[in-house]
Amino acid sequence: MEYWDVYDKKGKWKRRVIRKGERLKNSDYHLIVEGWILRDDGNFIIQRRSLNKKSFAGMWYCSAGGSVISRETPKEGMIREFKEELGIDIREDELKLKRIITEKNTIFYIFLVRKNVSLDEIVMQEEEVMDVDIASVEKIQQMIEDKTFIGLDYYEKFFRGI
Repeated sequence: MEYWDVYDKKGKWKRRVIRKGERLKNSDYHLIVEGWILRDDGNFIIQRRSLNKKSFAGMWYCSAGGSVISRETPKEGMIREFKEELGIDIREDELKLKRIITEKNTIFYIFLVRKNVSLDEIVMQEEEVMDVDIASVEKIQQMIEDKTFIGLDYYEKFFRGI
């Protein structure tokens, strides 16, 4: 069973833990990490979420992401998600925090990793990921318009800031 630490809106731990799936109160938040791997050729590694996922099943998404579990820092959670979902080892010093976004009981930590990863290196976690690909910003934007890629509000500023 997975547990999440509970935070206030400013990201301060409230010294409480809940079980994954347990409902958060209005003043409670949990942490989610999203990571983008940007290769030297200017393309990103993207993943297609498993059809077994409760949210956004079968949709394309950033390189890796998920909830930070109890007692993890956002960086530790991001490193774990890259390893679990894609089988990729990322060092803490490779993670560059690009944005923190707070909305709907969630604090999102958005990371960028500049690393040349080939599709051959990736070992997908079948429960989470059904496919991986390489995509330019333009391709991702087209996929968002086609509604095959999860479209989030921060993308425009994120891509411009790289």
